[in-house]
Parts: sequence; C-alpha cells; structure tokens
Amino acid sequence: MKQILSLIFLTVVVNVLLAQTPSVLVETESFDEKGGWVVDQQFIPSMGSPYLLAHGMGEPVENAKTKVTFPESGRYYFWVRTMDWIPSRQETPGTFKVVFDGDEFNKTFGVNNGWQWIAAGRIKVDNSKKILLELKDETGFEGRCDAIYFSKDKNDHPPVELEEMTSWRKEKLGMPPPKIEADFDLVVVGGGLAGCGAAVAAARQGLKVALINDRPVLGGNASKEIRVHTLGLKVYDIVEELGTDHYPNGDAGAIPATENIESVVRAENNITVFANTRANSVTKTGNKIKSVDCFDTHTHQETRFEAPLFVDATGDGWIGYWAGCEVRMGRESRDDFGESMAPEKPDGMTMGNSLLWNSVKIESDSKTDPENKLNVGWQEVPWAMDVAKDYNATRGEWFWEYGLLMNTIYDAEEIRDHLFRAIYGNWYNVKQDPKNADLKLKWMAYVAGRRESRRIMGDYILKESDVINHPDFEDGFVEEVREIDIHYPKGGEYDFITYADFRKIEQYKIPYRCLYSKDIDNLFMAGRCFSATHVGLGSPRVMHTTTQMGVVVGYAAVICNENNCTPRDVYKNHLNTMRQRLDKIKTGEKFKH
Repeated sequence: MKQILSLIFLTVVVNVLLAQTPSVLVETESFDEKGGWVVDQQFIPSMGSPYLLAHGMGEPVENAKTKVTFPESGRYYFWVRTMDWIPSRQETPGTFKVVFDGDEFNKTFGVNNGWQWIAAGRIKVDNSKKILLELKDETGFEGRCDAIYFSKDKNDHPPVELEEMTSWRKEKLGMPPPKIEADFDLVVVGGGLAGCGAAVAAARQGLKVALINDRPVLGGNASKEIRVHTLGLKVYDIVEELGTDHYPNGDAGAIPATENIESVVRAENNITVFANTRANSVTKTGNKIKSVDCFDTHTHQETRFEAPLFVDATGDGWIGYWAGCEVRMGRESRDDFGESMAPEKPDGMTMGNSLLWNSVKIESDSKTDPENKLNVGWQEVPWAMDVAKDYNATRGEWFWEYGLLMNTIYDAEEIRDHLFRAIYGNWYNVKQDPKNADLKLKWMAYVAGRRESRRIMGDYILKESDVINHPDFEDGFVEEVREIDIHYPKGGEYDFITYADFRKIEQYKIPYRCLYSKDIDNLFMAGRCFSATHVGLGSPRVMHTTTQMGVVVGYAAVICNENNCTPRDVYKNHLNTMRQRLDKIKTGEKFKH
C-alpha cells in the first residue's frame, strides 16, 4: 500500500513539475508579419491546423516575422512542425530556415516525411527582451511551417495525435472559452456564392445574419484566390448582382469580381461577415442544431454562434456531417436511381480538384530587365518531372484536375501538391523552347477549386431523371438548363488531365426539398453539398445555380422566422408565400447561360 501511495505521489509531483515547465507555443499563422508567406487553412481536417505556405512560384518569398516573449531566461529546446511535401526523394523543394534575432539556426527544415514535430536543438534566451523569430524561405517552392514549440524540458515533446494536439494547443495558447455570438436569426457557414446568396436574401428581408467564411475574401471558387468565372442561369436579381463576367478561368478579372461580391454583401447592414473564421463543431438539442463553434484561423480565438436556423454552405457538408445527417460521397450504382450515367457498381469516385494558373509575355529591355533574366530558361525541377513528364502548356484550364479517385476532403493536400508538381514541371518544359523566352509565370492558385465531396440528404434527392425529364415540381424554385457535365480521369501518361462527359438537356427545376436536411430540423443546405446523386450534381454544381439555392434558402429562412416553423414546414404549409415572394425578384430576362 505504501509503495502504491508513493508511486501516486511521485506521479502527481512529476505532472505538476511538467505543468510548470517554462514553454512557449508559436503558431505561424499568428505571426505579426506574414511577409511573402500565406495562411493556408484548407487541410485542417487531415493535419490539424492552418499553417504558413511559401507560395513563391519558384522565387523565395519575403521572411515571415514575429516577436516572441519567453517566461524566463535560459536554454530552450524547440520543435518545428513541418513536412517535405515531396517525400522519398533526394530533392526537397520546400526547405526553409528559422532565424533568431538575425541569426540563422544551423538546421534546414522541410525535409521530413509527412507532418511531424522535428526536434531542432536548443537556443539561449534572455527574457528581458523579445526575440525576433523569422521563417526564411530558401526556394519559393511551397515550403510550409505549422508551429514552433519551445520548452526547457527536452522530453516535453508535443503530441502527435490530432485530437490530443488540438486540446494541447488550446492549453498552451491559453485560449479562453468560446465567445458567445447569439444575436442572429440565421447563421450561414460558408462564404462562397451560395452562402453569399443566402445571406443577402435573408438580410434584405430583415433577418440578422452571421456569414462565416474561413478565407479572407468572399466568393469561393469565384474569388480572386481561385478565379473561376460563374456559369448557369441568373434567375434572381441577387444572382445577377453576385455573378462575374465571363473572363478566362484563372484571369485577373476575378479581382474586381471579388471586390464586387464583397461590396454587395457588406452593403447589407443586417449581415455581419466573420472572415478567416473556420467552423469546427456543432452542438445539438434533439434534432436541432443549437450552435456552431468556430475559431479564427489567425489567432485561434473561438466563437460560438447560436441561432434558430443554420445554412450549410461549406461545400463539404461539414455542418450536416457533424450534426449527424445522412451524407453521401462518391457515385451511386446505376440501379440505385436508374441512372444511365452512373456506374454498374457504387464507388468512391468524385469529380476532382483544380489549380488554375497563367503566364504573361513580358518585353525585356535594358531598363526593365538589365540582367536579361527573363530571356532564359527556367530552373530545373527534377522533383516535378515524373508528374509533368513532357506536358507543355502556357496556362492551366479546368481540365488540370486531380483527385477523382481519392478523397477530395482528407487527401486534399496531396491532391493540391500533385498539381503543384504538374504545373512546375510543365513550366520547365515551356521554358526550354526559345520562343517562350519572354514568358513569365504570372499567377498560380494555392487554394484548390473543388467540384464535389459530401452531399447532405434532404426530403428529396435530385437524380438524373429529374434533370433529363424536367418534371414540373411545385417547389421547383431553382432552375437550370446547363448540360450535365461529369468529369473523368483521361488516362494515359498525364494523370492531372481530365475530360468531361457532356449531355445536353432542357430547362429543369430543382425542388426546394433538396435544400433542407431530412434529419436536422433547422438546417438548410446551399451549394454543391445539397441533396443530389453524383449524376444529379453534374449540371447544377455551377455557381449561378448554387447562388439560386442560396437565395431560395434565404427566403425560406424568413418564412421560418415569421411563422416559428421549420424548413420542412415551409414546404408543407407556405409554398404559395415562397412562390409569390420569389417571383418578385426574378430577373425576367430570357434564360441563358
């Protein structure tokens, strides 16, 4: 008994001492100055955190900098969480250094396989002053750093498992409980055009709306970060307001388009936009969502949003997934819904993710280019050539697409990185041709455009026959005529190139019943996570159509608010009111796309 008590006492003492060990956790996304590094939050589900990315397109980016205060003086061990994004090769393109008060630490980072905490060594600290901590990119080729942890205990290794690491981060950062934001009638999660459409429609009718977006700008695939032009029918005036010109994919025309989207949304006094805010969980009471918990992707400050109604416009169906809704991902079998374009057996294939990019011709002369740097080839990228092979193109289009046979949510970083390699290797090939000597790589996305992932099931599931046979649904408030467009791997030596199978159709309607969850009483869906089969998604996944979904959902939320009813009740009892109100905002123009 005495031995057991002694062991318990010793364990308690050790735990107390460990808890008191001086330590500092520095999250790189919270750096005071990001320099040329960018915050990348796309892969939190698989790696646990936002991180800084050195997206330099082959040119080293400016240092990221921050000041760090330590609890006491002395020597600190430190760990760096990073990865080599092309493992198992001699070449490591994404390397960087850590700099303390102007002195480079004598270790190269970004050379380890997979996301890991790398034990780096020790530094000596004087806590009477703040240390200037910098990340120095060495290559411009997508180096990445998540966090740096300092501790006086060399055995105080940071946790590895994601769930444990999340709790540990909160403790080390001293995060307070979530701030409660409850003064909203509607919470819209997702700042793409579907979410923007829902927010604007509801706000213009008097609802107080929280619009939560995990990126710094609104617009989703239409934003300047991804740069896809909008397609589909502009049935409602809000769709017209939020839509873009038909610029080439990847074009700088997305910059003024993003400014327009921001101005339309922010002009509404009833909308509060929460940018750089990522949802991470929900709480429920019975079959209703009570709140959505989110965190700031730069500061990690948590906020809890409470409201009677919620819209999942995340694209990936996260709110419905966390709430326990039935979700689908991948292809149904041909027999499940009698779909001719479906495979004989169900599988996990989806449409893939794309990175757009472009180049520009620059006139080189002694004034603008004194060293004649433009009119030369490009640096060798041996780590990219086994992907790009001999492919040679001067811009990336929609068919630069990868991940159709992977999980577009949990494998998203690997998918994006494969496309990085395709682009960089392709550009090396381009620059070997003397006629391309004056071409310069101008812009490349690092945020992937995603076409398909989870779909949340509603009271109705849109399928191929609904799109082809165009029944006249009494609740068919979303309309489209764009062809069914499903992408497939092209095969052959270029695995990053796809093709599309198009099927012409007549104008059809999407039932309102596809836009609310059959399982959760106060959850709407707008965007590509709406209730559809894989084939049913093929036509209406474009942005004018998904914006229509948002508008319809916004109007339905107002009726729910007025009548203290559920989204399903709107279908059962208030369709005429919906129809009358939506008719007032129809554009009246001939439908075209």
